[in-house]
This record gives sequence, structure tokens and C-alpha cells, in this order.
Amino acid sequence: MSRKIYYNLELDGAHDSFVFEVDDTQYDHVVGNLIREEVDLDQALETAVAMLSANVRMHDDSLTQDVLDAQIVATATIWFLFNEAADEDDRVQGDVLLVEQDDELFITEVEIEEPEEDD
Repeated sequence: MSRKIYYNLELDGAHDSFVFEVDDTQYDHVVGNLIREEVDLDQALETAVAMLSANVRMHDDSLTQDVLDAQIVATATIWFLFNEAADEDDRVQGDVLLVEQDDELFITEVEIEEPEEDD
């Protein structure tokens, strides 16, 4: 299973979408470390969102292996916090959508519309 974070950034009135993805092995490793090291989850979320926000503004040629590794940690952290660690009322079911709008960040679950069947 792949876990995804979609990041939408508004630039000059246009929407650019970025997709960050982790596989099961990466996800399990990151979450295991979060739990084992008893990480402050509020700080982990802040750091993870800042990392993805910085990454969407980078040029592709600036993405080093260290940046890509940090991106994996950030993606797994955000997915975990909103799918498993969140209170039941705030929990997301599946992939997460982050949207920047007017210098604020909104978080929601990704809603996939089923195609309409032709009769």
C-alpha cells in the first residue's frame, strides 16, 4: 500500500499540485521511530509540514538524497498523525490533502470521485 500526501500551493492564481508518497516499509520504519523515541507529535507535525512546504518551492535539481529522505520522513509523519494518531473526530481516512491559501494551511482527506456510469 502506498500512502500519499497531496500538497496544493497557490502561485499567481494557478494551483500546482505536488504528491509525496511512501511505501509500507518506509512508513513502518518512520512510525516505529516516532513511537520508540516518544517524539513530540506537535513538533513533528510542524517540522514535517515545513519540510514539505520547502520542498514544493525547490527546483528539482536542488533535491539531494538527504532532502528526499527527509521528504519520506515528513510524508510518513503527516500521514500517521492524521490517520492513526488523531482523535477519532479529527481522523482522516486515507491520503491527506494539504492546501495553502492566503498564507494559511488547510488539511483534509483526499476525496476521490467515482466516475459516473454511462447508461
